[in-house]
Amino acid sequence: MSFLILEQEKIFFTNIPERINQDRWSPYSHAILTFCMAWWSSQNSFGIETSGTTGPPKTISWTRALMLWSINNTALALQLKKDMHCLHCIDVSKAGGKMMLARALQLGMSLEIIEPSANPFNGAISSHYDFAAMVPLQIHRLQAENTIESLNKIDVLIIGGAALSSSLMAAIQPLQTQIYATYGMTETASHIALQHLNGDKRDLFFRPLNGIKISVGENNCALITTPFQEHLITNDLIELQETGAFKLLGRQDNIINSGGYKISLEKVESAFDKSFTTLKINFFNYCAYKQPDERLGEALIVILETPPLEDLILEALKTELRNYLEKYELPKHYYFTNSLEYTSSGKIERKTSAEKCFTR
Repeated sequence: MSFLILEQEKIFFTNIPERINQDRWSPYSHAILTFCMAWWSSQNSFGIETSGTTGPPKTISWTRALMLWSINNTALALQLKKDMHCLHCIDVSKAGGKMMLARALQLGMSLEIIEPSANPFNGAISSHYDFAAMVPLQIHRLQAENTIESLNKIDVLIIGGAALSSSLMAAIQPLQTQIYATYGMTETASHIALQHLNGDKRDLFFRPLNGIKISVGENNCALITTPFQEHLITNDLIELQETGAFKLLGRQDNIINSGGYKISLEKVESAFDKSFTTLKINFFNYCAYKQPDERLGEALIVILETPPLEDLILEALKTELRNYLEKYELPKHYYFTNSLEYTSSGKIERKTSAEKCFTR
């Protein structure tokens, strides 16, 4: 399914057989059109569900003023303008998907919408896009299919939801596309900081957008202040520079206590990423998590989305990990699975992926 939203009050469809009879529109099409009608009618409040990454999803409310502020901030930072042609290939029920719709409608950009899939160019009908948003899982799929150069169809690309692996970071460096990582919360109506990931302008830090102040609160976690929120509490561990730029170190709630030692799951995953690159192990996804342990309380585990590795490869991997991790940070158990569990925004669900392994 794909269709175009060209400007307010004009909707043009292509490759959508139910376009004549509204009663036959798919739920996805209906969700898009419902949002568009609400926006055109100057609705002042929009319900949005949080990602559920660290707890049960909940519905919060965005004001129209908050959304307009976010739209204008992004337009200023990325030089988005009227009549630009954009690709929409992420879930419209989530924060990023709704804001892509709102940006296009408010700024007067044309928007080609395709139902989300692992390969974001499945169903795409244009050869060039000025702007697009994707999730890391989609970039992973392009790399796995050796089609990552397809991203050159896009001038400016934002990626949200999770960090890119070092192998993906290396893969995007030669691309002409300007690629940015985004940082934000559902409560801030999309991102409040950007990090340029590739090319001559590659940056090690996230740079807050106009009017954003980042500070450090309890446990070295970021506090966000916007014109609409003061000291919004996060669970994100950061390294803050005097300029206001920051590095994202991981999440406070992704630290486990194993035998009295605190272990960062992000640090463990980063060590696997580096080890895979060094050993030239074929691409696959993975995540670190925990399982109950009588002696340690919580034992570190790693779940790999691949058939069981050969003994020699697994031993080489364990040896290589010692170059990046302390002894207590080495996984106690390895699990292999045909498929990890993912959120609709492409994030790996560590807890449910682990539970699936435990119940096999």
